[in-house]
Amino acid sequence: MILEDLLRYENIVIQCHDDPDADAVASGYALLKYLRSRGKSPRLVYGGGRSVTKTNLLLMIEKLSIPLEHVRRTDCDAELLITVDCRAGQRNVSALPHQTLAVIDHHELDRGEVLPELREVRTDCSACVTVMWAMLKKAGFPIEEDRLLSTALYYGLYMDTQKFKGTERLDREMLDALRFDWDIVLLLQSAALELDDFRTAGSAFMNLRYHPEYHFALAPVYASEPYMLGIVSDMMMDVHELSVCVAYCLLERERCVKVSVRCCSRRDRADDLVHWLVRDMGNDGGGDRTKAAGRLPLALLEKSCPDGNLLYTAGELIFQRLSDYFRVPLKRLSPREDPYEPARAEEFCRGKAELYHKKKVPAGYARAMDLFPEGTEILLRTPEGDLIKKASPELCFLIDEKREVSHITEAVLRKNYELTDEEFPMEGDWLWQPKVYHAGKKEAVLLAPRAKKCVARDTSRIWAAQLNCRLEVLVWGDWRLGEIGDWLVCQEDDHQNAYIIPQSAFEQSYERAE
Repeated sequence: MILEDLLRYENIVIQCHDDPDADAVASGYALLKYLRSRGKSPRLVYGGGRSVTKTNLLLMIEKLSIPLEHVRRTDCDAELLITVDCRAGQRNVSALPHQTLAVIDHHELDRGEVLPELREVRTDCSACVTVMWAMLKKAGFPIEEDRLLSTALYYGLYMDTQKFKGTERLDREMLDALRFDWDIVLLLQSAALELDDFRTAGSAFMNLRYHPEYHFALAPVYASEPYMLGIVSDMMMDVHELSVCVAYCLLERERCVKVSVRCCSRRDRADDLVHWLVRDMGNDGGGDRTKAAGRLPLALLEKSCPDGNLLYTAGELIFQRLSDYFRVPLKRLSPREDPYEPARAEEFCRGKAELYHKKKVPAGYARAMDLFPEGTEILLRTPEGDLIKKASPELCFLIDEKREVSHITEAVLRKNYELTDEEFPMEGDWLWQPKVYHAGKKEAVLLAPRAKKCVARDTSRIWAAQLNCRLEVLVWGDWRLGEIGDWLVCQEDDHQNAYIIPQSAFEQSYERAE
């Protein structure tokens, strides 16, 4: 979906999820500004029984002049209802009447979930503000000229990634491009807590439980304001010894114990953890890699709580389930120290390893020395994080079918690919075109002018099998994590050259060898 698709509607309502956070508010605000610039008069609303009370959110709404409304239902049916940072039908999204539905979001989809025709869901972004920024860039909206909008986008990402603890490639591109108001940002950053919030957090920390072996902690929050869960769990994530944190509180009106989960390690996913915690108890949970939330119904907790102390019972259940989750350790493979052979694939995979080769899909390559002087520090933005490489005669950049850029030596490139002088086609807007960066200046350099086509050689074959566990593989000094469903592969002529290929990339790029 592109933003222009929304312009054929008149009566437009933009909906944040109930009890909205900075990411939802900023995303809705960005969409509101775009629609207003095109002559529309949309409303920005949220539902649910709770009004916004957090000081920093109230200040954000005031300082950025965000016309956010709290509604039970709209006055009349919206011709177009657009949910941002959420999807209609989810537990934290109050139903509002509408004729046509659209969704802009960044969260993982539930299995079997059906989305409306008008949708833009990008799970490769850490926050919904990044999805909105990309859509605005594609629409040619002058974001850099609007400091208040840039400030909202910056703060939305700051809050949704626990102060930038987990960001993806496109998030980092947005941060480089924004021109925001530092004074407002500093004001919002210093307004995260009120004195009563601090006392509530202190009480939670006094009753914190810590597992020294698995490095997780959980804290009961004695308050009926759900936003305190995010504050407490975010504060716990600043503790060096902790990689997973859970805060939970009793919500009498909603008849549940609400759970907030935070993760700061790529080895664990907050959404996986919360689904594990609420399994067989309504399965009411969701989120993303670094933060998630769920609910434990009181009706089910009461059955195992004869003394009526529901918060204590919930804590015991959460602690036990977290312990069970981590008791099955993450597997590790160091393929050169502990020599890997394809015959060992069944230790980690669903079946035996089989031979595959790359599909005849053209890739692209560019030489670093064609783009930068020798010795220049070059920044590569990869799904695993930012990398710095120095321009040298041997350094090349490889562009895959998904237009992701990786580094490779020319010797390895020539061994595995047939190089051509034919220009590599670059389609789409600048934002999505493959690029690298001058590390010192943070200036983007498109690979388009220099990129040429290359085709994988028939001789480049791999042994591959699909993982049935979470596995870390040591690849050139770095541990790379594979999730269930990803592929463990090794080169046919070098079995110790083993690594992980994500499921979607493998299925797009490889086919079984005859």
